[in-house]
Amino acid sequence: GKPNHADILLVNLQYVSEVEIINDRTETPPPLASLNVSKLANKARTEKEEKMSQAYAISAGVSLEGQQLFQTIHKT
Repeated sequence: GKPNHADILLVNLQYVSEVEIINDRTETPPPLASLNVSKLANKARTEKEEKMSQAYAISAGVSLEGQQLFQTIHKT
């Protein structure tokens, strides 16, 4: 669909008996965007903390509504 994105199909090659190349690309693809490792690490740490908090709440017997209320108050 988008001009700067490629359509990718995954095929289980165990079921393929013949391969035909319809359109072969000759130009090199654009370089990959650089990853912000610190941003990814922060996101992973935040998600881990949220999961641990949810696990503690479940083990303490806090209801789902109580957990959602706490999350809503905590985010504001």
